[in-house]
Amino acid sequence: MLFSVRCAICDRPGGSPCAACHARLRPPVAEPDPTGLDGLVCLLRYDGGARGLVARIKYGNRRQAVDWLATGLAGAVLTAGHAVDVVTWAPTTARHRRDRGFDHGEVLARAVARALDRPVRRLLDRTTDAVQTGRDAHARRRDGPTFRAAARVPPGASVLVVDDVVTTGATLRGAAAALRAAGARPLPAAVARTPARRLAG
Repeated sequence: MLFSVRCAICDRPGGSPCAACHARLRPPVAEPDPTGLDGLVCLLRYDGGARGLVARIKYGNRRQAVDWLATGLAGAVLTAGHAVDVVTWAPTTARHRRDRGFDHGEVLARAVARALDRPVRRLLDRTTDAVQTGRDAHARRRDGPTFRAAARVPPGASVLVVDDVVTTGATLRGAAAALRAAGARPLPAAVARTPARRLAG
């Protein structure tokens, strides 16, 4: 039996995202990189359809648009001039992985690695189970998640570390710090970025 592809935003049959939804997706606002995330690359502005797109992957395991997002993010990484040796991700909490049955960051990272034709490795372990969703910007920055790098981090390697959304940057900052401490060069990237004025409002 053949299953038609449906848009991950509006659920209409066809491509994912469909042409109408694609036209409403916007690039991120040009803003300074968050502290500790020099060279941050993001594909979309986190509002409207982009919020629904990420949510359906993260909470519903609906992967119709993963390859489209990964191709776009990989293109943005190359446009930024980043040379990538290996791709990894900022792991979700153990509870979220158990409840959902997968890690959305890993799903995205593996797709980005395919698009870049680079190896993908789990190079980070999460050392705190602090959940960022639903917390205000101050709490996110104050109590951001921490990570430790695996023993097999290649010294001097340029490591693309993938996340879904950058809000304050706390998650990617913790991941980048762990990779940097292990002697790697972290290249932070995310599918979408929350505009700074939304954090201040």
